[in-house]
Amino acid sequence: MKTRIITAVVALLIFIPVLIFANTTLIEVGNFNIRLINLAFALLSLVGVYESAKCVGEVKTLSFFPIYLVSFILPLLTYGDMGFYTPVFMFLLFYMLFVAVIKNKSVTSDKALVLLALTFYVTSSFGAMTVLYVTEIKFFPLIFIGAWVTDTFAYFSGYFFGKHKLIPAVSPKKTVEGAVGGSLVTTITFAIYAYFMAKDIKTALIFAVIGLVTSVVSQFGDLAASLVKRCYGIKDYGNLFPGHGGVLDRFDSILAVSAFLYITTLFINF
Repeated sequence: MKTRIITAVVALLIFIPVLIFANTTLIEVGNFNIRLINLAFALLSLVGVYESAKCVGEVKTLSFFPIYLVSFILPLLTYGDMGFYTPVFMFLLFYMLFVAVIKNKSVTSDKALVLLALTFYVTSSFGAMTVLYVTEIKFFPLIFIGAWVTDTFAYFSGYFFGKHKLIPAVSPKKTVEGAVGGSLVTTITFAIYAYFMAKDIKTALIFAVIGLVTSVVSQFGDLAASLVKRCYGIKDYGNLFPGHGGVLDRFDSILAVSAFLYITTLFINF
């Protein structure tokens, strides 16, 4: 517990200044700038994809170097949109299939495609965070509010009221009561946040619905990450955060929420 608390405090001491100075330009080339937020999410994306490769047992495969390159470069270059992600990942799909065919004895097709899927998920989710910060700053805090409020109140609801297991084969400790409690509080929190920002009941009600779906997505992200770990027989994706695990252990819910909220902003203006 002591290690977890120290790690959480250190992470916050790093995370908060990064957010404060997120728009600080690090590299400027003509009209193109690489900002602090790009570098931060690019590094997290790279580590997350490395953890994915380690999980499926292909971390030492040199053929997967393009995967690591893409996982770092895409968030680094992302700013106002993600339109260039599609052609890059179409190329990676063909490349990974090529690797699986050529190296069929050392790289199985299922591992190659699982790694590709995880790479797309991790990289595009961190890219989505950057886009939300740049174009929909009011949505950006909801990424962390949605994930952290859900996680916190799901834990306490489950601790005090939990009797029925949610999906024990994937996560033995999670309960239906915990899931409901986390979703309920997140729904209320989103409504309060929206009303405070917009001073409008209709907007608050819309965001209550968004909050409910966000909480479900957050818990799904957590469960999906746990399922992958169980499939490959590992406890944690990494140890970047002592006591907490790796990037994918700490950002499992956040990745899912950021992707969902990015999609939401394509249809809703706040």
